[in-house]
Amino acid sequence: MPLTIAPSIIVKSVIFGLIPMVILIGFFFTGYQYVPVEYTVGECLKDYRNISSYKDRSSELKSSTIQFDNAEILLCYGNQTTQEKNVYGNLIPFDSLWGFGTYEPTRIYTQKDIILGEVVVPKGRYSIYAIPGRWKWEVFISKSTTHWGNEITDEVRSQEIGSFEIRPQYIAGFVKELTFESNQTEIISEWGNTRIRIPIENIDSGEEVKHTSILSKFWASL
Repeated sequence: MPLTIAPSIIVKSVIFGLIPMVILIGFFFTGYQYVPVEYTVGECLKDYRNISSYKDRSSELKSSTIQFDNAEILLCYGNQTTQEKNVYGNLIPFDSLWGFGTYEPTRIYTQKDIILGEVVVPKGRYSIYAIPGRWKWEVFISKSTTHWGNEITDEVRSQEIGSFEIRPQYIAGFVKELTFESNQTEIISEWGNTRIRIPIENIDSGEEVKHTSILSKFWASL
């Protein structure tokens, strides 16, 4: 007697078996990338699409969180460590693109419209990278969050929403580990003898005049 499988069984198998498996595999590789920030900013997850994620790491994936009126901003970064005295200009060359960390890109997930530096950043997920200089840095913000840290290709750069310049500050003590600390007015990064301060501003879109001004700045930054 030939074995027959009812179409309803096939449909149920796809719905309750194959589709959840595809979703689970997709989430494993992409994490919260496609979950709207309105629901969650997510967590700082490793990128398992890259073979380097399966190897032992010399640095950790760390995070810093800012809380704005029941909305969250999450910063994810790989904390490079060194004993070299001249970090910027030696270990990290001047005037070259740098991922602002190691392994995965340094990422910012925000549930609020914010101004980062001088760039209007609508709520969403972004990466930041920089061109360090002796007297000034240029910091870039991109919608690309799935590239590998320092693999900043033309495609990644085509997704930039803006950039701004900041001046590095000298600190007397030596900081051997790249760090990021955040509060409601700035993001502070220290490494070696250098401190970087990135202003951050919460946008109150409830104010019509201010919101119109913010939108005009945003379109100008595209």
